[in-house]
Amino acid sequence: MKRRELVYYAFIFLLISNIACSKEDPEVPIDDTEPFTIAFNEIHSTGNPDWIELYNYGDETVDLEGFMVFDKEESKYSLPSGYNIKPGDFLILICDDQGVDLNLPFKLTSLGESITLQRPDGKMIDHVVFPAMDNGQTYARFPDGSGTWQVTGFATQNQINGSGPISFFKSYGYSPEIPMVNDEVVFSLEISDGSNVSKIQLLYAIDDGSYQTMDMNSSDNINFTATIPGLSSDGELYYYFKLIDNGGSEVFLPDDAMEDPYDITITSGDVPNLFINEIMASNQTTLADPDTVGEYDDWIEIYNAGTTPVDMGRYYFSDSENPFDDRIPKDMPEKTTIQPGGYLLFWADSDTEQGPNHLKFKLSADGETLSLYYKDGRLIDSHTFGIQTADISEGRSPDGGDSWIKYNTPTPGTANQ
Repeated sequence: MKRRELVYYAFIFLLISNIACSKEDPEVPIDDTEPFTIAFNEIHSTGNPDWIELYNYGDETVDLEGFMVFDKEESKYSLPSGYNIKPGDFLILICDDQGVDLNLPFKLTSLGESITLQRPDGKMIDHVVFPAMDNGQTYARFPDGSGTWQVTGFATQNQINGSGPISFFKSYGYSPEIPMVNDEVVFSLEISDGSNVSKIQLLYAIDDGSYQTMDMNSSDNINFTATIPGLSSDGELYYYFKLIDNGGSEVFLPDDAMEDPYDITITSGDVPNLFINEIMASNQTTLADPDTVGEYDDWIEIYNAGTTPVDMGRYYFSDSENPFDDRIPKDMPEKTTIQPGGYLLFWADSDTEQGPNHLKFKLSADGETLSLYYKDGRLIDSHTFGIQTADISEGRSPDGGDSWIKYNTPTPGTANQ
């Protein structure tokens, strides 16, 4: 029996086994009469957009017209005419809810799910259950068209997967949790598999300076560390990680490191004298959102009790345990600066595209904890509130004071009575 036939039948066996073991998978056997040599080859569920790679592991070109791809029956999509895959070639399907051309009418979930490929007569020829994945990871066959799937940190869109690499970033961190001026910063990184890793590097820059490269150290080729000296003054520390495998391939964390690296704000001194001063978590008729006609969104009022203006760009709001939940953009100080004794409203409406005063979360009328953090991660103020009544706000009395009361006549942007 030829090697290609062995791979094919092993592949069919594994697919059938996967179907039999999953309660959520369709109870339909993969059809092996008149087999098509097309298979899912790589899946990226954490992208913008997500994508699925098809691969032709056979000896003949396959016309894809009428092939159906879906994650649920109601999202079944028939591929249009005009697309063929030659032997050994790939085709990328974009998962972006569009349902046009090669853009599928569904998105993938990073928590993991299943996808199915059917031939034009409705017989299933491939079905894959993929696991949860983090940013930059894909789920791929090693080698292409085989029955072995691996989570990998190396996306190979429209390229061969080869026999590896499969290593991916599992976690990263730094200490201290809130580094200040003159504090050394120790970075730590964990990867999944060090057997095919040549080196891992930390790249960092201060403010608008050029990036410096530092090789990270490891005693087990799984856990890596690197230490950079403390900054002598306030500044922004930008950083990212690079993994280089034994074949010279590179992967980055974050995967879009060149455009959007991680960053830490290094500061000194005290946090500014700001207060969460008034909130409304059930705004029905009190104050309309100026950026959305006809909408009455939740709002938060911040009060500056200090003697100098404060630009809140790069500060954080959070209604969860994550202090870095929602960062205020820094590029519009005219909208994020509070004058001494002044007030600034933020809309908790999940409409961040409307500007820097719009947060990515909404307030809960059932009650929750709302926190404001300085740009370096230190807590400025926090308030826990209970069940809210429509069009009645809750605020400090007086401004910046310790007492919280209900306001039948809310005072957004003006002094609390």
